[in-house]
Amino acid sequence: MIVIVPARGGSKGVPGKNLRMLAGLPLIVHTLRSALDCPMVERVIVSTDDDEIIRVARGVAGVEVPFRRPPHLATDDANAIDAYLHVVDGLAVGEGVAADKICVLLPTSPLRLPDDISAAIELFQRNDAQAVVSVTEAKPAEWLQNLSEDGRLQRVIASEGIDNRQNYTPVYLPNGSIYVLDVETLRHTRDYFGPRTFGYPMAPERAVDIDTEADFLAAEALMTERLRKNEDRDLRRVV
Repeated sequence: MIVIVPARGGSKGVPGKNLRMLAGLPLIVHTLRSALDCPMVERVIVSTDDDEIIRVARGVAGVEVPFRRPPHLATDDANAIDAYLHVVDGLAVGEGVAADKICVLLPTSPLRLPDDISAAIELFQRNDAQAVVSVTEAKPAEWLQNLSEDGRLQRVIASEGIDNRQNYTPVYLPNGSIYVLDVETLRHTRDYFGPRTFGYPMAPERAVDIDTEADFLAAEALMTERLRKNEDRDLRRVV
């Protein structure tokens, strides 16, 4: 499976976030390492328009940046699907490689594990899926409220009242960590979701998607704690 890591240079929520240091490493490197450590991944390709991201990515052994993302695919309004297809088409033209299935890993989700990537790919293969999208359990949909212009809350979903969370059927929210995609279906529908889209549930502590400073702080704390536990476990093995 070919992994595409899309990482454009511009970012408004957290400026420069793809290269911002997280637990001692540029943010994107955590995703690159997870992909390289996954036995089901054959190639790891970064799609970017940014010189410094290219430099950092090529500094990780095994990571490729075969071509630069063109400017029109690196704007705020550009569709991410076009960036993925740009890589697929570039491989077909430049190398004669037909990438009919791809896995997309966003660098803003640094806490996924190689086992998560493997499990999502296996789910895709087992079900002959058009897509697998990683998800995290969300608060009950019945709790959602609109806020009127004068500040009053109004239920989005009609219900008789608020119940305990345990009494609702679980609902899930895509978390942006892992996408496994059938390329031709994606090219035709331009949508991740369809009758053969499957969800891969992830624990919240592995599914933080960095979009704000608060997200970055949460990811930093969780990654630091993970590294501490790993160091403690390694130390116990030595002792």
